[in-house]
Amino acid sequence: MKWIITKDLLDGADTGYGNHRGELDELPHVFRLLDDDGIAYYEGRSDDNSSEDAFEPLDWAAAHAGCTEIQYRNGGRWETL
Repeated sequence: MKWIITKDLLDGADTGYGNHRGELDELPHVFRLLDDDGIAYYEGRSDDNSSEDAFEPLDWAAAHAGCTEIQYRNGGRWETL
């Protein structure tokens, strides 16, 4: 799976964490990563939002920042995977 963190929502910075170095339009699925208080830390994009691999950004964010939840945007709403 390809994914990239596009925004650090806590400090407003653009980031480059992830394993994708191509064009963002190759990654159609928008996600965000939250802590256990429901605070969104990061936003990003991936090429998968439904398989076991869709949790890869959360694996990174759990180790990096203590995130516990990943949500993918579906229509105009966020849905927890």
